Amino acid sequence: MDRDRLRGLRSRGFRVLLPVLVQTLGRLPYAVLARLGVALGALLLVTNRRERERSLVHLELAFPEASPAELRALRRGCFVNAALNALEAFQLLARGHRVFDRRLQIEGWENVEREREKGHRLLVLSCHSGFWEILGIATARHGIRLFGIGRRPDDEVFAELVSRVRTAVQGYSIERGTVEGRRRLRRVLKGEGALVIFIDQDTRVEGTWVPFFGRPAFTPVGAARMALGHGMRVVPAFVERRPGGQHLARFLPALELPDDVTAATAAMTAVIEAQVRRVPEQWVWWHRRWRRQPGDAATPAAGSEL
Repeated sequence: MDRDRLRGLRSRGFRVLLPVLVQTLGRLPYAVLARLGVALGALLLVTNRRERERSLVHLELAFPEASPAELRALRRGCFVNAALNALEAFQLLARGHRVFDRRLQIEGWENVEREREKGHRLLVLSCHSGFWEILGIATARHGIRLFGIGRRPDDEVFAELVSRVRTAVQGYSIERGTVEGRRRLRRVLKGEGALVIFIDQDTRVEGTWVPFFGRPAFTPVGAARMALGHGMRVVPAFVERRPGGQHLARFLPALELPDDVTAATAAMTAVIEAQVRRVPEQWVWWHRRWRRQPGDAATPAAGSEL
């Protein structure tokens, strides 16, 4: 069976199975969900050889001083975090954002208020760490709706799932290259809500080379162009998973960015690296963050952010 046909069968199977997963797993008590997440994370680690091996290679690059046992523990943690993200996404769909009312703490919100009082438009800088999707719950609690820029996933079922999760956390998706995406972006630039952008992955958009864990990484420049071109203030914000089903949303002081796009992108990436170092087991280490290097024959495709 060819790969495209197999992918199609998996997608249709997941579409049928998703409502069952939401209504069964999504309504379990967190204590049960946590044990299930550990087991599911272990299963993902065993069954995904390519991601398992890639994660370890990347961790070795990032933490050369760590022992093999420490690196394996970090790898195991990031697979468990991924499993818990999926299970908690089912919780969101089954029970709504209020399931996190007493499980989500917010730190540093005064940094956001400081910029709002000055009338600044906000660009929230984040990364794929912890259960990043619930960042929208933290901002909505204070009356700010997040608009996230990204490419629509190729798999339609997964795209629908992402859209439903974004709605559940009271956020909006701005899909690159679409009329609706441009319309929503104009709303943000006029002062409605805040823009949230993730620049911790090598994606096929316009980018530049900046250091990440001491190694050149091709990084999107859309956040820097948006901030510098539209006078937006960049507030870093990250979600961390804590014991007992708790989560912490940390909002840091706004960045003072240089006027150069590459230098600004490097400054933002340095903040992201600091967050990943803070909770390394919660980042997506299987992502091919350093898949290309300066001078490679195949250069990353450039394109507009929208």
